Amino acid sequence: MKTDPIPGTKMAERLFARPEGATMDEVIAATGGPQYNVLRRLEAKGCKVRKIREGRGTRYFVTPPANLSYDLMVSARGQVVLPKELRDRLGLKPGSKLRAEMQDGKVVLERKITTIHDLVGILYRPGMRTRTIEEINEGIIAGAVESAMRGLKPLRLKPRR
Repeated sequence: MKTDPIPGTKMAERLFARPEGATMDEVIAATGGPQYNVLRRLEAKGCKVRKIREGRGTRYFVTPPANLSYDLMVSARGQVVLPKELRDRLGLKPGSKLRAEMQDGKVVLERKITTIHDLVGILYRPGMRTRTIEEINEGIIAGAVESAMRGLKPLRLKPRR
């Protein structure tokens, strides 16, 4: 199966959007050239671009806007195409279902989980064996105890004189 290479601009967007951000040197190494135009385009889309000096370079952090908005067109048959970025953020695949709700004159779309089959694989990690209910319950108890123990301050006894 052949996969298409990711364009340099998309690669740069992904690098800048990482929690650790990216320096332009990292972007140049990954894409083959500087991508300052990507930063300007992301700012124009409403993303917040934060810059932090690191030695002689600058690390860029891109945070997407909290509320994204898109202009959509309704076809003659009443169909609307959702932009790829929106489909990716919602985790939509062909055949996925959405719930549309009217709220104060606005349409709100949410991903609809319709069957247990929509949940298959969300907890799977390659190489991980399946667990019994008893093992899962033991893990939950152990995690709760560990969490509670972290919340307790160690008891420090003063030496007697």
